[in-house]
Amino acid sequence: MLYMKDLLELSRFCFLSLLSDSSQYVIDWALTWHTLMFQPKHDDSYTQANASMHYALKFQLFLDDLPTLESLKRSRPDLYIDILTCRSCENQLEDFMHLFMCNKRRVRMQQILNSYMRHLTTKIKEAGDNAKRDFSTQINKLNSLSCWSFSSSNWSSYSLVRGCLPSAFLEVFMELDIPRLTVMNVIAAIHNNFIHKFRKRIWNPRSYDKGLWEQAMNITSKLKNSPRPKGLPKSSYLPYSSLPPPTHVISRDSGTDWLKNSMQYGLKWFDHISGFMGRLMVLLNNSFCRMECRF
Repeated sequence: MLYMKDLLELSRFCFLSLLSDSSQYVIDWALTWHTLMFQPKHDDSYTQANASMHYALKFQLFLDDLPTLESLKRSRPDLYIDILTCRSCENQLEDFMHLFMCNKRRVRMQQILNSYMRHLTTKIKEAGDNAKRDFSTQINKLNSLSCWSFSSSNWSSYSLVRGCLPSAFLEVFMELDIPRLTVMNVIAAIHNNFIHKFRKRIWNPRSYDKGLWEQAMNITSKLKNSPRPKGLPKSSYLPYSSLPPPTHVISRDSGTDWLKNSMQYGLKWFDHISGFMGRLMVLLNNSFCRMECRF
């Protein structure tokens, strides 16, 4: 929490000023930080690698640091061309917002949010039953939050996905006399479940679609991890991603595929060499004709 104020001044958190109803969705930064740092208990099947991936994804969401295509275009413009669109819907540019607004994933994303709300509701009912208190008011308050549905202008749902959690989550439990730390642990565990579902049902399928396209474009892991070429102006450097996907059966010979696609789609370098060879043949033919005339 020490550097939270400095962190929130970064441009990646400018969405906070766009919350349409800040009185309803007031972010509790103590809860948010507790959730980010929360380490859930796992069984033996959950390896350290799984835990690390989960932890990394949680912070990537919070910091808007996922390697979306728009992000990759900025970091590797030599591989990902500007006009490249989402590999799932192939219709819109893929930025962070598009991850859950994409028409190929929107239903699944809404289902994940509904599950999030159901988990919270279940815990409120359990707390109310244990305290022998009426919990209908708390459930109505929770269900009325604007973060449970998506739209391009609903920044509260965007905030929830980022992991910026509202104080209302705490209030509905504490009104039932549940200790604050206990409530924070419950909410953090439910949010971790949301992160797990986001990875499994949104991020992994999206990455699979992108991976298929990269395979067709011969963008290998080695190529992605290689340094970006230096000293080449954009106008003369041909990104691998400008090659259209092959319509024929993909060969294992990546060099052959690249050449075939270049010939089929008439890329600049192939047009240039074709023109040069054509002019050369004309010159040679004229030379032979003159030689024949001399004899």
